[in-house]
Amino acid sequence: MTQVLPGSRSRGGLLGRSAAARRLRYTAELTGALPPSEAFEAWLSAGGDPAPDFARLPARTGLWSPAEGLAGSRAGAAGWPARRAVLRARWRRWLTGDLPPAPRRTAARVDRVRTADGVEVRELVVGDGWSVRARLLLPVPAAGVRRDVPVYLLQSSHGVWAEAALARGWGACLVSAADGDDDTGLVERAFPSVVAGRLAWRAWALSRVLDALSGQPGVDARRVLVGGHSRNGKTALLAAAFDDRFAGVVSSSSGVLGAIPARLCTDRHFGEGVELLTRHYPGWYHPRLRWFAGREHRLPTDAHELLALAAPRPVLVSVAVEDPVERVPAARAAVDAAREAFALLGRRDALELALRPGGHRADESAVAGQLDWAQSVLGGPPRRAARAPVAPSPVPWPADRVRPGPRPVRGPELRAAVRAALGPAGRATRPGTGLVPVPRAGEDRLRTGDGVAVTVLRPPGGGSGRGLVLWLGPPCAATGWRAGYEQAQPLPESLAAAGWVVACHDPVGSGARHGEHPGPGSSPLGRMTADAAAVAAVAAAATGHDRVWLAAYGTGALVALHLSALGTGPDDVPPAGAVLAAPSCGEPLLRTRPGYTLADLLATTAERPAVVLDPVWDPEAPAGAVAAACRAAGVPRVPLADWHRLSGATRSAMTDWLDVHGPRRAPV
Repeated sequence: MTQVLPGSRSRGGLLGRSAAARRLRYTAELTGALPPSEAFEAWLSAGGDPAPDFARLPARTGLWSPAEGLAGSRAGAAGWPARRAVLRARWRRWLTGDLPPAPRRTAARVDRVRTADGVEVRELVVGDGWSVRARLLLPVPAAGVRRDVPVYLLQSSHGVWAEAALARGWGACLVSAADGDDDTGLVERAFPSVVAGRLAWRAWALSRVLDALSGQPGVDARRVLVGGHSRNGKTALLAAAFDDRFAGVVSSSSGVLGAIPARLCTDRHFGEGVELLTRHYPGWYHPRLRWFAGREHRLPTDAHELLALAAPRPVLVSVAVEDPVERVPAARAAVDAAREAFALLGRRDALELALRPGGHRADESAVAGQLDWAQSVLGGPPRRAARAPVAPSPVPWPADRVRPGPRPVRGPELRAAVRAALGPAGRATRPGTGLVPVPRAGEDRLRTGDGVAVTVLRPPGGGSGRGLVLWLGPPCAATGWRAGYEQAQPLPESLAAAGWVVACHDPVGSGARHGEHPGPGSSPLGRMTADAAAVAAVAAAATGHDRVWLAAYGTGALVALHLSALGTGPDDVPPAGAVLAAPSCGEPLLRTRPGYTLADLLATTAERPAVVLDPVWDPEAPAGAVAAACRAAGVPRVPLADWHRLSGATRSAMTDWLDVHGPRRAPV
């Protein structure tokens, strides 16, 4: 579900300033907040574009239909070619850069041929004035038989995949367009005026090899499937999106801006995020993508449109449920949105999401599953797709429920409204196995009465420390309470090093609990709030503390505030105080739209030490809304010149606040 955030349209607001002035302001803000990136800074120094005019770009925190305006219109499917051209132009403008047009004729020669173990190997050299190497592998047919076979087109790092295809009677083609074996750097030099990302160049090279395969005997050029894993999966999707001749595409763990939307897997989800992506791999996309770090919701396109560009051809999106590079909810949302384009063209079921166990690696069983799918969609026997379990459809926390409402909601009225929005806690479905993982050094492992695993981090030397902190963070889908991507020491570990006992647990639906859903009638936030109370009670009993300090970020901050609003029962541990970073979130969390605001929740913390750390750029809250909520509730607010993320500076601010307001350190 997309939330379009309200913004100022007044003559004196952002849109009243000149576009040039706004771009200069955004450039200064972002260059001051972005972590250093030599490649990006070199591009800027060489005359790179300033930041976009974000005020003119739609603010969409969720996904939209790639076929918007066509379904149900007179144009219908006939309007898709024009719509596809628009989507391709968006990707070229904001992500890939412009590539050279396809040559009228692609030169290709067979450099060497050999046969071994029933496989003919042809070494191809493709190009004129530039060259890309490719190795074509074809099963040797029986004597006197001529047979054209489908081909799996892959990057050269996927030799195991090629062997699996050959074992099925397919051909395979391995292209030198992968890390450690990449001819596209030399190709790029042949086009000095072109500025494009490395993955786009590799996709362009795959298309040029497809040109060459069209003239190779033994190849069924109408059934060339392109595929890849991780960054190669991004490349495969780009190739299919910009070249309609590929018969289908396999995207395996392709991550953010592969099959995973950037706006649904960001720093605030402890995901890969645009900032990490463009800093760790600065050459993959056009340098201007880095301007969207923390402003992914302003990106004019996203991964679901890339998937839609392959329509109506078959697309398999393979995602591992324990992969920290991806988020299963984001993958589902991308596939659901992209299916609207496939449905428009009469091929809704041609796009399939396949979830597999484990982490980022694609093992033999995963590759076999991909080939089963490929054979079924490219002319083999039909295969019944496994139906993914239907998850509940909770309501996102609304952006307009951040500012104070027309009247305060307090006391019993607030508690009743909170219970209505959360639903009954109930018991989570598909509970864990009951196995407690082996603790690391300095960790205790406990369980709540509902079987939720609790990790207790002890300070150096052990003991009960200066106090008990309950860590509540965003639900990291693959890694639970441990962030999948860290830019600094994890906050729970920093707090333990500072002398605190820290209780942590995986929220429902994440980490070791990725298969769990809230019980009937409940909601994710309802289950998270009940779990937080139970975890605090178990940790307090085990460590001898009678109060708990709350350190929370993002979704976790909303959990902490709902915990505070509901109050404590006879078996609960009362909060001693709370440090809350970025208490806003657009995630689907609630059973129904809340009849209260963030200001009402914050007011429940006013009688004890509390502070809100508020990032200036928060895609989930209108500008100034959190500040207004803090003023109405009488809770101190500290503005952060940053976006919605848990940076090293923010972690230090949280640790320092607890150091000042919590119990004093025990004398050494």
